Amino acid sequence: MRKQTHLRLHRQRGQALVETALMMWVIITVVFFVFELGWLMYTYSVLADAANEGVRYAIVHSGGDPAGTQAKVMTFAGASMHNVSAISTSVTFPDGSSAPPNRVRVSVTYTYIPALPQFITAPTMHSFAEGRMVAQ
Repeated sequence: MRKQTHLRLHRQRGQALVETALMMWVIITVVFFVFELGWLMYTYSVLADAANEGVRYAIVHSGGDPAGTQAKVMTFAGASMHNVSAISTSVTFPDGSSAPPNRVRVSVTYTYIPALPQFITAPTMHSFAEGRMVAQ
């Protein structure tokens, strides 16, 4: 009886090492994708906040400065993101005029650049904010 147990343990030597090596790839992949998803969500949050900041700027300046609004969005996003070169911003007036009490809409589009682009396709994120200007 003792000899059979010894032979069985002898044949299974190294089994734990092989299983650990196989599972490490799975664990590392899952951890990497969790971090990538977190960075993706953070980037979307920054874009949404940048669009809101652009709307605030346009409302305070009565919407008459689309170039300044775009610059404000880029400055706000640049303070938090790693790459703002792929951001495009548009400022539109859904009611047709930039005079109060009309609305202003700031749209921000960004093509997300993943850490390993060969494994993850680059999604394009769209974010917008809209507000109504008030007369002062």
